[in-house]
Amino acid sequence: DQIPSYRYHYGVYGFENESFVILDGKKFDYEKEKENILPEYVNTGDKNTAYRVNVFPRERPVPGELRIFFPNKNAIMLRSLGKTLLATLFFAAIILLCFGYTLYIIFTQKKLSEMKTDFINNMTHEFKTPIATISLAADSLNNPVVFKNEEKILRFSRIIKQENIRMHKQVEKVLQMALLDKKDFNLKLTSVNMHDLILSAIENISLQVEAREGSVKGFLNASEAIVKGDQTHLSNIINNLLDNANKYSPQKPHITVFTRNVDKGLEIMVKDEGIGLSREVRKFIFDKFYRVPTGNIHNVKGFGLGLSYVKTMVEAHKGKIDVRSDLGKGSSFIIYLPLS
Repeated sequence: DQIPSYRYHYGVYGFENESFVILDGKKFDYEKEKENILPEYVNTGDKNTAYRVNVFPRERPVPGELRIFFPNKNAIMLRSLGKTLLATLFFAAIILLCFGYTLYIIFTQKKLSEMKTDFINNMTHEFKTPIATISLAADSLNNPVVFKNEEKILRFSRIIKQENIRMHKQVEKVLQMALLDKKDFNLKLTSVNMHDLILSAIENISLQVEAREGSVKGFLNASEAIVKGDQTHLSNIINNLLDNANKYSPQKPHITVFTRNVDKGLEIMVKDEGIGLSREVRKFIFDKFYRVPTGNIHNVKGFGLGLSYVKTMVEAHKGKIDVRSDLGKGSSFIIYLPLS
């Protein structure tokens, strides 16, 4: 395509007169035109602004040069490369986004893989003890000495039954989380007095806490504590939080439950003085299968499903849950449930 004339100027430059003799395809009289044309178009000696080639190069001396001058060279180049440059930047941005997304997926999958591996290890530990206990009890029942002792038979039978129930509950937890992931559950909504549930949960956990020379107290200051919800799931929420507070208190556990009314709802806070949570751990505390690291010692039982279940059920009741904690200074789990 021919370049429009206003985007460049060309001509034959004569060395004898040191001026153009032909400019833009026309004979040029420097003396007549010098008042009407810009100096850089007439007598440009700047080698950076003009492209040139000798005319009649075999003659000596060379009579002149053919020169072409682009007054807006940079603008022309940018204009011609503009679309290509924009397309390049666009595709480069897409490539960078895809690369970033790929890295995110890789690290996410790595994290999930580690969590699932931990889950399998935890499940092995959780099932190993009851299986071993049942095996020992069954072997004992086969002992001829035990046949003659009805009291021992009943004792070993109770042990087998208790351990079987324990294993059944663990399996139920895993199956329950599968249903929660699929949102395949129905809440049986009734009017539930949360203070009654909390007091019952405190009574249930108090035996374990007192056995470790600890304490669990309730300061139920809310004037309205009746919410619409599923009594079973709401009870499980409180029991899970109290159980965690007990498990993650390495010394004598001191647990406190507070309630108060805020913003047309009920706020429940379960506070402990346990190991606490670092900022990094708090990011994942409600993820399924995630467990607070306790080193190589498997001294805290569980599958890492408790808090994930709690969060899912609180949100199913249109509520919110938050955690406040500092490493080594205990944790506070705060639940908000609407009253209506």
